[in-house]
Amino acid sequence: MRMPYSNSGRCVVFFLLTFILVPVAMAATSSDLPYTLYYNGSIYTVDDNQKWAQAFAVDMETGIILKVGSDDEVEQYILDQNHKCNPGELCPVQTNIKAVANVVNLRGRLVLPGFQDAHLHVIEAGINSELCYIPEDSLLEDIPFIMDDCKDGGRFGDQGWILGAGIDIGFLFDSLQDIYQEYPISVLDKAFGGTPVFILDSLGHGGIANSKAMELVGYDKLSRNENPVGGVLDRDPVTGELTGIVLENAQQMFRSAAFPPTRANKEKAYESLLDALDILALNGITTVSDAGGFWKQAANSDVWEVAEQQNKLTVRASNAFYIYPDMDIQEQLSKLTQQYRNGSDSLVRFNQAKIYVDGILALGTSALLDPYVYDSNDYGFEYFPDGKLEEVADILSNAGFQLHLHATGDRGVRMALDVLESDKIDPSSGPHRLTHNYLVHEQDRSRFAELDVVADFQLSPSSFDTTYRNFLKSDILGNGRTEQLMPAIEIHNEGGLVTLSSDWDADELSPLKKISTALQMVRPSGNTFDLDSVIRMMTINPAILLQHNDRTGSIEVGKYADFVVLDTNIFSSEVDIFGIDPAKIAKTKVLATCLQGEPVYDPLPILGYESIGKASPPENENSGGMQGNQAKTFLLLLNIALVYIASVW
Repeated sequence: MRMPYSNSGRCVVFFLLTFILVPVAMAATSSDLPYTLYYNGSIYTVDDNQKWAQAFAVDMETGIILKVGSDDEVEQYILDQNHKCNPGELCPVQTNIKAVANVVNLRGRLVLPGFQDAHLHVIEAGINSELCYIPEDSLLEDIPFIMDDCKDGGRFGDQGWILGAGIDIGFLFDSLQDIYQEYPISVLDKAFGGTPVFILDSLGHGGIANSKAMELVGYDKLSRNENPVGGVLDRDPVTGELTGIVLENAQQMFRSAAFPPTRANKEKAYESLLDALDILALNGITTVSDAGGFWKQAANSDVWEVAEQQNKLTVRASNAFYIYPDMDIQEQLSKLTQQYRNGSDSLVRFNQAKIYVDGILALGTSALLDPYVYDSNDYGFEYFPDGKLEEVADILSNAGFQLHLHATGDRGVRMALDVLESDKIDPSSGPHRLTHNYLVHEQDRSRFAELDVVADFQLSPSSFDTTYRNFLKSDILGNGRTEQLMPAIEIHNEGGLVTLSSDWDADELSPLKKISTALQMVRPSGNTFDLDSVIRMMTINPAILLQHNDRTGSIEVGKYADFVVLDTNIFSSEVDIFGIDPAKIAKTKVLATCLQGEPVYDPLPILGYESIGKASPPENENSGGMQGNQAKTFLLLLNIALVYIASVW
């Protein structure tokens, strides 16, 4: 007969657990030592006075970098700081670095300043991931069935709306002409009756709605030729009836009605923000500029402030407020000045005004100097017609807001530059910027440098997709203008300050994919980017734009320790600056992300405090054998197994 386990057997297990678990727990415990020494690294500082270093020291109380240099220089600096004594005091010389500093062996890995993404939609990305997803190529008649399969039938928020996201408005327009006998509004009416429905497109510039949604926002009462300011309501060309398709600012009424700033909705927005922050940290992003700013909705500045108060932020944020073209600017200003925040000590600032000049090329809403291919009388669309753009920009810049202008077409870019050239604009709240800049006339490219206007581009892989480019050539712009798209290199070569952002979640987030794409750009002139310039466009350049380059954007003394550790040295001899393999850069992984000296992403972990040992060879994450982090993972799994055995006994 099998005998039950004795208490002495359990004691043996817990004795073993003590020897295995305690060291692991101790290694994970944060230290009270005043400094952290990061050494044995390949540190690309983006500091023109010292581009490369082996080590740097961080003050753990402030998160500020104290010293950058060689291993020996930085170690000696820390020891010297600890040896400062008052006159007449007997002060022993400290030679053991571990006694005064946390020590992190970077094992030869590449360290860069934290990536800064100056144009993305953080809370929207989190919220959109929770909405019912409708694939871009979905047929209109299939949308109700897709919605039925989603959680709660697609209901989201506390107002009883059915919400979705992901459709391709351009595809729907084409399908209406070629396939469908019904408009989206009637399909949604039949499927959902009196429940309001709104489905966003994949690019954030339009959507489709049913009759109940139209009624709730008052669009059913507009006359046949009437559109909301800054928006377009698509109508049947014969009857004038609404088709259910809405473009540009016309969508904002639905968003505000479906997701107002109630307590429950704010809690949902807060959870969405936390989810998005995790993704940002995983991608090595330490600074963002949230370009959504729809302050009438639940996803407003309050949500960011709560995250900062709860110590949940993994990024610095310099965010924008959306300026509604259909609302009086003075009324908006009175509300926005109450929410304006620009304190240098805060992780979160709301100091920008997001002003749309035009729409996007794919929907024919970009403002062009020459007409669209499909219609010789169509020159695009303006959010603020009749001179209102200059009035709005004047008022906001003089109220202290940094101007964040959305412009995609060459006419839209010229309009924005003309406004910023005006004497009425206050330059002290700048630098102001234009984002997107899909099409910029040759005569306007030098104006960015002349006017000290930042050119913000999104050079994602999708921007250079062959199918998309062919569509623009055949249906939108023609060959000549399509070849001139995204003149980031030309503006950079003219002396303009260029930043590279993602526009997430409309486009890919990964900074490393953007680096890869930018390095593959070849302009009609044959010009290309170099790696140093591209990295600057995602570190120090956006720091200049976001008015904190004195505190971030490079790894140098006096700045915050915001940095990222990569698994591949994209500057190494295998992938050097003269023979870069863009595909390899796109596959490079972020191993750890630090904000102000504190890890916000370090899953292995690699930033655990180690004993100093300068003879240690650089660790290859892909090499065979159980080393460093692999050993830690093994011990963790062993611990879990032993705890399980002990619980069974």
